[in-house]
Amino acid sequence: MRGITAWLLAAALLGATLSAQPVAAQEADPVPPADIPSLPAPPVDAAPLPLAPVLPSPIDPGTLLKGGIGPAGPVVPPARAPQPHGFELEAKLTGDGQPISSGMIWRVFSEKRGADGRLPLLREQRGGSFRLDLPPGNYIVNAAYGRASISRPLSVTGEGGRDTFVLNAGGLKLSAVVGKDQPIATGLCRFDIYPGSDEQDQETNPIATDIAPEEMIRLAAGTYHIVSRYGDANAAVRADIKVEAGKLTEATLFQQAARITLKLVSETGGEALANTSWSVLTPGGDSVFDSVGAFPDVVLAIGDYTAVAKHDNQIHERNFTVEAGRDREVEVLAK
Repeated sequence: MRGITAWLLAAALLGATLSAQPVAAQEADPVPPADIPSLPAPPVDAAPLPLAPVLPSPIDPGTLLKGGIGPAGPVVPPARAPQPHGFELEAKLTGDGQPISSGMIWRVFSEKRGADGRLPLLREQRGGSFRLDLPPGNYIVNAAYGRASISRPLSVTGEGGRDTFVLNAGGLKLSAVVGKDQPIATGLCRFDIYPGSDEQDQETNPIATDIAPEEMIRLAAGTYHIVSRYGDANAAVRADIKVEAGKLTEATLFQQAARITLKLVSETGGEALANTSWSVLTPGGDSVFDSVGAFPDVVLAIGDYTAVAKHDNQIHERNFTVEAGRDREVEVLAK
């Protein structure tokens, strides 16, 4: 009995073991549930699906940095353009002087003319000495200090360098007085500067005009023709002045003139009549001043003059004399 029972127990355990093994897949297609439609089978000649791209094997960055060979061959570094090179420029008034620290205008031009026939401007710098960074080549440099300037070629190589421009220039400061030492009212005196001296028609091409008193003008060393004008009529004095390199030349010009105020009155010391036309004539009949008003003011050089006043279609005259530094009123009596 015990043997039969053991055999039955072993058979039961074997059946349990066999029921736990996976069921082999059936070869027939599974039948979908009734509520899910089955997909149609793909056509026989349908194109195959594209394959995933094949990625190249990674490249060692160190190989590229060392100029190794990659998929496209050896790595060639790009060509480098010529690099600018520093060039120091400075200017001096004289060869043994100190470099000019301010007031310079530097201009650098190409040596080849453009389509308009001019040299193209490449750089402009203001101040004193400066560093010029340019590619190697040939250039034209202009160094200007006020009205003093110099131009010359400059060759830039791959080694840099330094160049000094000697301007051979100085300064000029002008002032003027009337009579012996009387100061001239602000705004009534101006100066014109012309090149050279004792030249024919030398007052036709001024270097500088309308210069105020005490204004410092930078000029190349040499002799200059100066015209000092007092007022807008005929009061002017002239002088030739020499400017020395590295020095400031100061000059005072003495005007021989006076300010005259004209009045047309009905009686001596009376009120000036308005709407009066004026002319001032020299003894030779030349007009040096014309105006309209009750109190015209004019600066005249020393000498004799005739004041002509026209009022209400009547003409009135008076002769008078101008003395250096003696400013006054000149009354013309309407008779």
